[in-house]
Amino acid sequence: MSRLFFVYNPSSMAKTLRLNVLGPFHAQWSDGTALDVTGKKIQGLLGYLAVESARPHSREQIAALLWSETGDERARHNLRQALSKIRRSNGALISSNGETLALDLELCTVDARDFEGLARSNEVADLERCMALYQGDLLDGLVLREALYDEWLVGAQHHFRRTACDVIERLAAGLAEVDRLEDAVDVLNRRVAMDSACESAHRGLMEIFERVGRRSDALRQYQFLTDALSREFGTAPSPETTVVYERIRTGGGGSAQRVSSPPEEAAVDSEHDLPAVAVLPFDNLSGPEDNYFVDGTVEDIITALSHFSSLMVISRGSTFAYRGREVSDRQVATELRAQFLVRGSVRRAGDRVRLNVQLLDAHAGSTLWAHRFDRELEDVFVVQDELSSTIVSTLAGRVEAAQLAKARRAPRGRLDAYDYLLRGKEHHNRETRGDTEAAIDMFEHAIEADPGYAQAHAWLACGLGMAMRFRPLEYDELLDQAEAAANRGLTLDESDSECLRILAQIALLRQNPRLPIRHQERGLFLNPNDDRSVCAMGEILSFAGRSEEAEGWIRKAMRLNPYHPPRYWSHLARALFHQGRYRDALEALQNFTAPRVRELAFQVAAASMLGDADEIGKYVAGLRKMAPDFDVERFVDTLPYGDDDDRATLRDALLALV
Repeated sequence: MSRLFFVYNPSSMAKTLRLNVLGPFHAQWSDGTALDVTGKKIQGLLGYLAVESARPHSREQIAALLWSETGDERARHNLRQALSKIRRSNGALISSNGETLALDLELCTVDARDFEGLARSNEVADLERCMALYQGDLLDGLVLREALYDEWLVGAQHHFRRTACDVIERLAAGLAEVDRLEDAVDVLNRRVAMDSACESAHRGLMEIFERVGRRSDALRQYQFLTDALSREFGTAPSPETTVVYERIRTGGGGSAQRVSSPPEEAAVDSEHDLPAVAVLPFDNLSGPEDNYFVDGTVEDIITALSHFSSLMVISRGSTFAYRGREVSDRQVATELRAQFLVRGSVRRAGDRVRLNVQLLDAHAGSTLWAHRFDRELEDVFVVQDELSSTIVSTLAGRVEAAQLAKARRAPRGRLDAYDYLLRGKEHHNRETRGDTEAAIDMFEHAIEADPGYAQAHAWLACGLGMAMRFRPLEYDELLDQAEAAANRGLTLDESDSECLRILAQIALLRQNPRLPIRHQERGLFLNPNDDRSVCAMGEILSFAGRSEEAEGWIRKAMRLNPYHPPRYWSHLARALFHQGRYRDALEALQNFTAPRVRELAFQVAAASMLGDADEIGKYVAGLRKMAPDFDVERFVDTLPYGDDDDRATLRDALLALV
């Protein structure tokens, strides 16, 4: 199906432009001529304005986004030149009031806008049109190597890909319901082409083939899935898929009419009770013209929280029913069956916005966490995204902390799987030998209480990984056990991002060059607001010779979670060190109150590169005190570098002094 749709003004029949950004950048006028545009930065500018076309953007923001390394004055100059070039060749595609820029939607239509609108429908015809527009990743092939732009593009690509996957799941189910089974097969095959290890799509194809009597095709599809899971993740299909396979293999019949649900609904039911959170409508303290901003922020928080498998999030439809009602927190919580409530208020004044947020334990009548966010309002939607992402990551941690406090007071015999998990995580985060053994014990009790609890298996893997630090003679055995536990968790719940994060770390330790990034990308696709997964991507890239990208991911994790653990500073310091920013690396490491050998070694290496004799003496003395028998070669060889040049740089810096 063609991607080109044109809109004509019947009064003037003036030509209009179609901008296609879902896939490679493509722009064509309604008379069939291509847009005269050269240069990746101009494509990047038009692509950004096309995707973010709901509002104007300040010139300063656009300049910083596309030319962040040139300085403010030079960036503004480059933006003026780009705008002038577009205007000379193509007319007033971009409208401006002097301070802000926006795509002229009277003159342009954008495939991404149409895609988003159609994706909200549940009509099969609309969903088919929606997927006809999705021709690949957003701005596929466009590489600018600008940190801010690249961060925006990665996030936007994930958003559109997640939306496309959701549309495919709903479209396949809708087509199957009206007996358009061959079309459903085509749609699910497209999902498999996007991700060869998407188990729900393979399972859906198996069920359709079973339904139409294509038994051999169903069994072959299972083999395709088995090969993909083994190749990509070193794991096997889930029990749910295996049940379908055995039914088809043995000719057992049964419920062959169902097409698999989306991944988030396919997880094995669990006996543990997750904490329920209800985000209530925030109070708008400004005026009705800001309702869109207030409600949009709340909706973003609800959507992002729902990606955390450790929480049950009450839907927007339920919580917004309480707008304007005088109801006590306890009554709201009782009616919604939620333990935790999120309340807030928003006030805008000039070019600033203030957002107050509270996390309440409604049954205890206490405030668990409160924070005030003050931001400049240069771009209202960028501010909205930043606030919602930070709030979501922080809320998830605060809810867990409150549940942990409750778990500490409960007799051990009454603890359920979730409480065992929380106690285990508390021990795990202390990072001592005794606490590590206690953590493993708690995780094993969680599994005993609920064998189908995927996150308990994931955290058992994490605990076994920590034990490797204290039991080096059992390193290989513990690593194998950790990998088996994480794979078991992923088998139980293929959409558990925690399992994927841990499998990425295991693959990193095994110094596999591609698998860590593959696992982590999949985990971030499932939960883009988990600061641990975001930071883990930075850690992986810092060892892969991609230190500039690594810095961006790690700083994003720090923004997501202001209460982040100290190790984030260690990963940031390594990324800065390998960019040659040795003073910045030392400043990052100053945030450690109790540095480990790894942090002390990087302090020595950074001081060595700077050549300051006083600093060198101080840091070498600190390292020798902590590790009298420190061996440079052994230390460097234990780090999972995939980039030989970075490994050599660290080794040479340390050998010069130690």
